[in-house]
Amino acid sequence: MKVPLPKINRSQAVFILAGTSSQYTAARQKLGLSPGQAFWLTRPADLGNLQGPKVYRFGTWQTLPRLDEIQAAMKEAEAEVADLPG
Repeated sequence: MKVPLPKINRSQAVFILAGTSSQYTAARQKLGLSPGQAFWLTRPADLGNLQGPKVYRFGTWQTLPRLDEIQAAMKEAEAEVADLPG
């Protein structure tokens, strides 16, 4: 019998802005978070209708396509942004 997992409230989750999936995984592990607690931020829509999400920048995040749009969405959402040392 499977027990349903609780739904994660994305507004309370952490977002990781990283250039590759392996960098996302490394950052998540540095933060001690599970995949359900930290989301890889790869497009502006990931922050849709959120207010004040936490975003950690890690690795080669500057190389992401649509970076300008992602940064605009972070500003609009009033994201708390921090750089995670590599």
